[in-house]
Amino acid sequence: MHDLIITTGLAQLFAQPTYLPTHIITQLWILPICLSIALVYKAIKLEDFQPALFVREVILLFATIVGFLILVAIVLYLISRLVW
Repeated sequence: MHDLIITTGLAQLFAQPTYLPTHIITQLWILPICLSIALVYKAIKLEDFQPALFVREVILLFATIVGFLILVAIVLYLISRLVW
């Protein structure tokens, strides 16, 4: 019975979507997520840890991720304008 209650509760999460506001300030939360991804990825991938190299590589990867996100957003916006 307990498993049924948990399963029903989880199913309700997917049946009724959570409202997420689309204000510009909420979209800025992508920046700390991108920074976290860049930090963890470079911490794992760099074989020889040097602080200056690590910071440079993290900044470069962070800028690349954000740049591609902006590029994808622009392309999707243009596609939506063509379809609309």
